[in-house]
Amino acid sequence: MSSHDTSSPSSALGKREGQGGVSDRRWTIAWCHTADSGGSKRAAFEMVRELAKRGHVIDEYILRIGEPNLDHWPLTPFIRNSYRVSVPPLVNRYRPYLLAVWMGLLQEGQQMNALARQYHDLGSVLKTRGYDFVHLDHCFPSYTVQLTEHLSLPSMVYSHEATDARFQGQGLFDCSQGMPWVKRKYLELCNSAITKVAEVRRKHDLAGLHAAGKILTNSCYSREALYQRNQMDSSVCRYGVDVDTFKSLSLPRKRAVLSAGRIVEKKQHHLVIEAVATIAESERPCVIVATPETIERQEDPSYAHRLEQMAKDLNVNLEIRRKPHEHELVQLYNEVTALVFLPNMEPFGLVALEAMACGAPVIGVREAGIRESVIDGMTGILVDRNPDDAGRAIVRLLRDPELRDRMSRQAVEYVRREWVWAKTVDCYLREVERVMASLVPTGLH
Repeated sequence: MSSHDTSSPSSALGKREGQGGVSDRRWTIAWCHTADSGGSKRAAFEMVRELAKRGHVIDEYILRIGEPNLDHWPLTPFIRNSYRVSVPPLVNRYRPYLLAVWMGLLQEGQQMNALARQYHDLGSVLKTRGYDFVHLDHCFPSYTVQLTEHLSLPSMVYSHEATDARFQGQGLFDCSQGMPWVKRKYLELCNSAITKVAEVRRKHDLAGLHAAGKILTNSCYSREALYQRNQMDSSVCRYGVDVDTFKSLSLPRKRAVLSAGRIVEKKQHHLVIEAVATIAESERPCVIVATPETIERQEDPSYAHRLEQMAKDLNVNLEIRRKPHEHELVQLYNEVTALVFLPNMEPFGLVALEAMACGAPVIGVREAGIRESVIDGMTGILVDRNPDDAGRAIVRLLRDPELRDRMSRQAVEYVRREWVWAKTVDCYLREVERVMASLVPTGLH
């Protein structure tokens, strides 16, 4: 890592009330993240941008195994310095697969140990550079949070994915009793190694969270999941949306619904297709699936094929938009009748906010974080997880343009009032002040 001049610790500044009821104290922050795409990177980009606008000094530390994505929502316009701490991924070309997965377990341990050595050295470096505190973005299993075990500075961990439930069972083979005994035993041995890798990751992940000075998360659902996972308390600091980018363009509406997110089963795009198939063909809208820019590598090709075949079998007009640029996504939100957002237990769901900011009502599943952003009957319609309920909600908006327009106006007003990033950063800074105040010796008050 390169060296740079150390700024004076901002804790010496006086405390005065600034915007959002927080003090105007300027912090010097080491911001640690993985530089991936997705909601956590968008949140880092927006929070760092707002903090820099308020005069806080931020250095970026990219902590990861493998190469980061430096082009997607880069923090460089808003930071002082950028550093990288990483270890290269180990290539695993072993065959047969049974040997490969068990060697993968060994490699996992080697990489974790290599990161731990670097984190130990980094903890000392951060102390000498005059930071007030260290911020860590956490999304299991990113390894970033493990730095907390090597810090002597206060730490703020923002847990974007508060539960590892979506990783449990991922990649495991079906070992049903009907298959030949030898094949079943072979697959069981493979599953054993896959499970042990997940256990190693979870152990280190939880140790890092336990060492954190303060844990923040994006919704009440995430807070509850985090506590249920391992009795760890946290505070809710909700996401926002960039209302200067995501806004109503007053475009004509098409007979179409949008389903946004990675093309993986967890996002439940197939349920949207099934919902539209319940609508009479004379009224049936087309389905547009928009999968985010830069993360095509995370797509499940078999699921994409399944979606296309399902749409063909059910006579639903399906269009898949891969890697739309931000301005294209804004236009989509402005053109469709509604965003139909039915993912499995989504911790928050930034796309719901983006859609509402553009005036698209959200037909959302009544679960997890979506219940906290969509107001049923005002900014959208909450439904149970079944195609009939979602289909009826779509028909309701198609047949009642006055209701749809009213929800559109209310959604835009609601987001601009309650869900901007400035409010997120106000909440964040109040939590920082509580943590820092708790560290001041009693005799100095």
